[in-house]
Amino acid sequence: MQLLAAVRRASVLSAADPGHIRLRSAAATTFSLLLAIGAMLAFTRAAGQPVTVAMLGAVVAMQASAAVKDRDQRSRNVTTLLLFFPAIGAMALAAFLVPHGKIVDVGFIAVLFAAVWVRRYGPRGNALGMVAFISYFFVMFLRTPVHQIPVLAVAVAVGILSSLAVHVLLFPERPRVEARRLLSALRAASLSTLDVATRRGEVSVDVARHQLDQLGETALLIDDWLDRHEAAKSLSVTSKDLALRVFEAQIMLEQAASFLWGLDQDEPWPEGLVDAVAALRICLDNNPTDEQLRQARRLGAAAADKADLSTSAGVATATAYRAMQAHLAIHHITTNARGISDDDIAAAGTDADDDQDAPTGLNPSTKSAIQVAVATSAATVLGNLISPDRGYWAVLTAFLVFTGVTTRGEILSRAGHRIVGTIAGVVAGVLLAAEIGHNPALQIVVLVVCVFFAFYLATVAYFWLTFFVTVLLAMLYGLLGNFSAQVLEVRIAETAVGSLVGIASAYFVFSTKTRATFAAKVNDYLDQMERVIGTAVTAVLNAGDAGDLVADTRRMDNALKEAVTAGKPLQMGPLSELRHGVRRMMRGLQVANRSAHALARAGVTAAHGAQVPDGADEALHQAAARAGAAVAGIRKLVAGDDPNTSEKRSDTALFDVGLPEMRPGPVRASVRALNVIDRALTEVTVRV
Repeated sequence: MQLLAAVRRASVLSAADPGHIRLRSAAATTFSLLLAIGAMLAFTRAAGQPVTVAMLGAVVAMQASAAVKDRDQRSRNVTTLLLFFPAIGAMALAAFLVPHGKIVDVGFIAVLFAAVWVRRYGPRGNALGMVAFISYFFVMFLRTPVHQIPVLAVAVAVGILSSLAVHVLLFPERPRVEARRLLSALRAASLSTLDVATRRGEVSVDVARHQLDQLGETALLIDDWLDRHEAAKSLSVTSKDLALRVFEAQIMLEQAASFLWGLDQDEPWPEGLVDAVAALRICLDNNPTDEQLRQARRLGAAAADKADLSTSAGVATATAYRAMQAHLAIHHITTNARGISDDDIAAAGTDADDDQDAPTGLNPSTKSAIQVAVATSAATVLGNLISPDRGYWAVLTAFLVFTGVTTRGEILSRAGHRIVGTIAGVVAGVLLAAEIGHNPALQIVVLVVCVFFAFYLATVAYFWLTFFVTVLLAMLYGLLGNFSAQVLEVRIAETAVGSLVGIASAYFVFSTKTRATFAAKVNDYLDQMERVIGTAVTAVLNAGDAGDLVADTRRMDNALKEAVTAGKPLQMGPLSELRHGVRRMMRGLQVANRSAHALARAGVTAAHGAQVPDGADEALHQAAARAGAAVAGIRKLVAGDDPNTSEKRSDTALFDVGLPEMRPGPVRASVRALNVIDRALTEVTVRV
């Protein structure tokens, strides 16, 4: 039983980390740390240097591993090597300023300002700024004299080379392996969604929503992989073709799940539907045999041929068969992955979209840098009032709450996570310290485990990063013989002060309102949805004119992801009406988004030459007009205007299921999808 429980927990963790991307990243950071510690301990013993020098190498190795986020391996290697220069410059500046008392604090604030300001240069600028910050802080904290800079430079070099060695030798970029992992994760997410859809009476709507979201997020990860790699070099397909295959597999699985969810739970499935779902399950296995795939193809085709498309079960059967075909095509891609020549890649062409609006006004990184300078200045004063020896914790908190966020709500949320994570980490650290005592071997093991989980869970919730770093500090103090519960209590107070001044700076210095940001992101998403609707309707009515619907749909998905992220702080606010309103809006947009997927697929299908039945164009235009009116209603809602909803829609379904009223084909699928978009968005304007 314990083994089964462990397997289930591992499955849950695996599903939450498609392609094991977070696992590889956390493991690489941990191994970088271990390699740097081993090398630096050997160096410090041979050179007669203090252990603090080894600590700098370890910290730089962690920072180099975690902060370097360039899109391709070569760029990451270049950025990692460039880290040496800002690190040396920051250490030299700190060493020169240390003898001048409070001037070193002013220098620290200037370095923090610069570290945020350079984020305008993308991932490389962010990485260079972060390593400069940590290097300056280390020298300032230890009051290192200038003559020690060469030794610290060795530590920095060892840390950087350790990170580089781990990422190049132990965890190199393997595009083909990564693609196969992600496609395997797509099948796993699809299977989980299928399981939920067939157990409507046993699972809640929230579980079903979560599974559909997980499926969409996995598909977006594959799209991200395609942004970084040319599929033709790793697989037997071009990037454009792979994007289309993945899109088809995702959309058809969503549609199959929608029809299965909507079936009458009290009626038994017809034999054909049972066979079609069984065939789909075979294709969602990661390692089916050739014979099993042939059997699935025969079983699914026979079921689809006999399906009665005038019934919901018949439509579900045909849709499950199409989902099986889509995943079968992906199996062929991964099985026959050989790669093609550069000439073929050039012939296939690329579809890069560099059309971006030029920024206006003060650069966001400059605004954030000024906010950080104000916050850290106040934190320096207030932190030293609490503890002159530990005031830097307040400064670090005031700086770190601005990392990766810009709006007031996001900063408030991050500050809250940091305070709660620190308190929980102090409690856990005290309990662990009491249990472990002075046991260096075990303390080092716990320290390494904390590093791994801090980075593994950092993107899940900022709370976990803060929690494990605080426990790590408790273990580190215990290892150095300086553990004290009072010191950890001071950390809580300093963290609270740093968080509060960070929040105050976010609210009163170049304030970026969360609601305004959320409204802008929702409008961006609606722009993308209108683009998909327009292109898809045109494609259905004019066969062969689909444009690039797959790319448009992925842009729409990314826009929705940004809107969801912008809305998260509002879902934790003090006003219950606002919280519930944002949640309802997000649910409505997600339902509409999945129907927009179905609409896009209809457009892609119609582009292959499907004929439009007589009179169907009028029904399609009417459905598109209603969907457009619903989109306009959402725009008015987020702008604070009355959407003037004249009709209340009820029971907006998680999945759209209805008997066909016209001949099966792209037009019917388009009308159905547009009707669901209309219903979902109109429901939002009524209820929010």
